[in-house]
Amino acid sequence: MSPRAPFLLQRPRQNPFEIGLIAQGNHFADREEEVERIARAFQSPGSRLVVYGDRRLGKSSAMDRAAGEARREGQKVVVVTLATATDAADAAHQIVRAVREQIGRSWRSTLDGMAERLQATMEVKPAVAPGAPPSVRFGFGLREQGEERKRLLWDALGAVNAQMEAEGKTLGIGIDEFQRIHEWGGEDAEWALKASLETHRSLAYVLAGSKRHLIEAMISSKGRALWKQVDSLPFDPIDPQLLAEWIHQHAGRTGVSFSLAACDLVVSLAGPRTRDVVQLARAAWDASSRAGEADEEVVAAAMEALVDEQGALFAAQWRGLATPDQRILRALAAEPGLALQSTGALQRYHLGPKSTVSSALSRLVENELLARDDAGRYAFDDPFLRRWVQRHALADLGLPTPPLRLPPGEGE
Repeated sequence: MSPRAPFLLQRPRQNPFEIGLIAQGNHFADREEEVERIARAFQSPGSRLVVYGDRRLGKSSAMDRAAGEARREGQKVVVVTLATATDAADAAHQIVRAVREQIGRSWRSTLDGMAERLQATMEVKPAVAPGAPPSVRFGFGLREQGEERKRLLWDALGAVNAQMEAEGKTLGIGIDEFQRIHEWGGEDAEWALKASLETHRSLAYVLAGSKRHLIEAMISSKGRALWKQVDSLPFDPIDPQLLAEWIHQHAGRTGVSFSLAACDLVVSLAGPRTRDVVQLARAAWDASSRAGEADEEVVAAAMEALVDEQGALFAAQWRGLATPDQRILRALAAEPGLALQSTGALQRYHLGPKSTVSSALSRLVENELLARDDAGRYAFDDPFLRRWVQRHALADLGLPTPPLRLPPGEGE
């Protein structure tokens, strides 16, 4: 008998398309100019750069990458997000923790100084794991309650600036989803932010946010606190051709060949938000990794599979919508780019009077189901919800489910 060939375990390919994580290394697509601009801001004490654009375009990843570049140049940078903070006091705690992580060996004296300036107590607990830093929490006592709680964020930033100044250091501070301060304190919070930006000369601020129209109003409306007070960096979608080429190259590194037509279809179906495009590319890669190649048919099947996976969520969202909102979403699913307040649209889709449509549109944008571009046109925020509506709600109007690939020019 001939000897058996040794049994070798072949290491499975790893999907190169990541979602739900900060994009790093090869997972980061384009944005070189934006990253360079943000990194420069982090290294320029007294700078105040506002980065804004729609959700899922990669702002957080760009800020993280820029922070890393600034740190390699020797600049200390902290980055926090207000996405989960419930108020200004929560944000103050995040700032303190982030400073602790970034300062390094001198953290104790720095935080002692900050605690004194804030009239706060500082509780230090031993690390839970070997080599990990101890945990630190500031206690603000009675200031945790009532109106004083609203000032804690600004006082914390002021204490950081004063301590950096006393130590002869500078610090870059990135605040993601910064527009949430408006939710907590309205225009009063904007004026408090302006005061901080004007007086904190040892800090470099990069403020990022995804409520595009709110942020544009904050920085470009005469009479608002940030008018002519900040530099701005609009964060627009990546050029579709560049994004398609990135998908082609990124998949190719793993030995899976995406045809150019498949890459174009991924971008056209899931764009313009980078995260949505990457999510569809990820699903298409999973479906094709065994065969080693993906064509348009694979991409179309992956799109439908993603819609199926989220079907229960979309159905629950749909049931929770008011009737005018449902009718508007059906109209846009049937005719992308439709002028919703035109006489034809109002009659064809039974949308009701223009005042009803206007109120519903405002509500849908506020709830992030629709997005409005600079030309005043509306589109689905989520391409997978759009497809769900096409598949499940157009039949109510006697309309067929449209094909996944739009005819040339439609919806532009």
